[in-house]
Amino acid sequence: MTSTEIKEIISLELQVEPDLKNVFGLDLTKCLIEPTKLRYKNADDLTNIYELWTILEETKDGNGYKIYFDEETHMFGLAIKSTKKELIDIGTYGTFLKTLYSM
Repeated sequence: MTSTEIKEIISLELQVEPDLKNVFGLDLTKCLIEPTKLRYKNADDLTNIYELWTILEETKDGNGYKIYFDEETHMFGLAIKSTKKELIDIGTYGTFLKTLYSM
C-alpha cells in the first residue's frame, strides 16, 4: 500500500465533513500529515512491535494523539507517545472518522 492510497481512503471519508478546519474540534488542514510508516508498540505487550502508517498528529509538538492506518486490517486506530518517546498503539476503531471521534 502507498501513502497516496491511504490519503484517498481518508479523502473519501471526509466528503461528509462540511468544514475540514473544524472536524470534531480539530483543524484537519493542519493535523493530517503525509502518511509515514513508523514503529509502534502494543499497549498490552510492549515487546510486540509492528509498523503502521501514521496519518494524523493532534498537536504540532507530537505529544497529542496520533491516528494510524493498519494496511493489513484496513482499519484506523489511536496511539500516544510514551515518556520514552515510543509510539504506543492504544486501540483500533475502524474507520478514520470513528477513530477521530474516539479521541
